[in-house]
Amino acid sequence: MIDPSIRAFLRSKYSIRKFFAVFGLLLAVLLVLLVVTAVAPDGWLRDAGLSFLGNFAATVAIFLVTYLFYVLITPPGLRDAELIPLRDVEISDEIVDLPAKASDYWFWGRSGSYFRVAVLYRLAESARAERRHIHIRVLLPRPDLPGNAARYKEIKRSLGEEADDDTLAANVIATVVSVVSAASRNPYLKADVALCPTVPVIRYDMSTTAGLITRDAKDLPAILINAGNPYFEMFRDAVENELAQSQKVTWDGAAAAAIPTHELVSAEFLRTITGLPTASQRAIAAAEELLADPTHRYAR
Repeated sequence: MIDPSIRAFLRSKYSIRKFFAVFGLLLAVLLVLLVVTAVAPDGWLRDAGLSFLGNFAATVAIFLVTYLFYVLITPPGLRDAELIPLRDVEISDEIVDLPAKASDYWFWGRSGSYFRVAVLYRLAESARAERRHIHIRVLLPRPDLPGNAARYKEIKRSLGEEADDDTLAANVIATVVSVVSAASRNPYLKADVALCPTVPVIRYDMSTTAGLITRDAKDLPAILINAGNPYFEMFRDAVENELAQSQKVTWDGAAAAAIPTHELVSAEFLRTITGLPTASQRAIAAAEELLADPTHRYAR
């Protein structure tokens, strides 16, 4: 592995230009000195000078050729790519930092508990405070498809968390109504919501600045990827493609904005939303409890 400081130097366009300018000038000076030394009178000093200058010039030339080869065969996107492993204790901080200066945000996960509690709030506040238009895409599993609720319950219990057959529906409802409410009350916040047919194993949190790929368990590590490289685009395209193939959720923004925020799971508010599967009263009551007690597994 290359030391991070050296890798950062190799990626910098400024450093690349400076490297070739300095080492190219150094090589030219050494060649001139070699010519001058070669025409000097014979003697041990001339021989020593030729040996030293020749080896020095050859070393500089090797550096130039090697670095030139690296620059030529490595596309800028790969050269500038950063894939940073994160410990579990660092994940929550990185997720919260993703909305900073973002114009777009993509989320694909199982429940969106941390997204609706921390990330969505920051996106909405940033959009309003900075008068910055932000487009968010949220992708969640369909709780009404056979097997999804049972699969989610199994995953939750394997993580040592309580769950029943209504837990998935409750989380989906809580996240969807939170997004609908935030987008309906904020003219600078636009949202697309869809429900995919499967329960994802990996969670994607991506903005225009970086992407965070995690497995939805507190004690597992994650990968942070900077934007503007093929790795970031690969994961973003995965979310976009799944979003395009999933069931769209739409809503009447004016009607939703007219309903108080403490009534987000009321029958009146849910009627403003189209595409959200019908849920049991137990699931709706559980969603109300989730909104009233915004805890998540990354809480400290």
